[in-house]
Amino acid sequence: MSARTADALAPAPLSELLDRGCPHDEIRSWLDSLSRADRVQAALALRGSRVGRLYRAVAGGAPVYAEDFVAASTPDDTTVIMEGRNSLPAFSRFQKRFARLGETIVGYNHQSMSMVTGPGYFEVVRGAEDDAAEESRRGLYFDYTRVPSHAPTGWPPVRPNTSGLSRLVYAHMTDTMRSVADGVVVGAAYKRGVAQNAFFVLCHAD
Repeated sequence: MSARTADALAPAPLSELLDRGCPHDEIRSWLDSLSRADRVQAALALRGSRVGRLYRAVAGGAPVYAEDFVAASTPDDTTVIMEGRNSLPAFSRFQKRFARLGETIVGYNHQSMSMVTGPGYFEVVRGAEDDAAEESRRGLYFDYTRVPSHAPTGWPPVRPNTSGLSRLVYAHMTDTMRSVADGVVVGAAYKRGVAQNAFFVLCHAD
């Protein structure tokens, strides 16, 4: 899916549901009633503060699993692409690309500023009781303090997130994930356990 297609006018009710403060089950039911293409279009049409509003609206919903990003049937070293929109005022469209390497699912950020910020590698991690952020203890998150030893086939070279300009964006960061609907998740960024008031939505387009 092109950014132009994703930016096209989406069905209005998702924004309306958020503005009315509708509960998660109503949001999920509405999104799940759409075709996959319309669901992606609706989610990626959210902008700015509405992305964060979606994150808050789905608190306490269905758990997120590693298979929500890479299905168990997907062969190792196979790239899975999720389309994304973040809450920033500019450069808000991006992709997160995932692959399984043995027992670990890894990912990186594919976006227009990657030449400056680096790929932002991370691992998909299940929360543990000693995680710094309370939110991370409750579910699944992307851990940018963990990077793979090697890149999956066709991916950019692995770079530490603490080097160069990467450290300004990705160093000491985790993204805590929440389920929205089938093929749709939403995340919030933390650094050293502190919420950054930065949010993003991800969708499986295929």
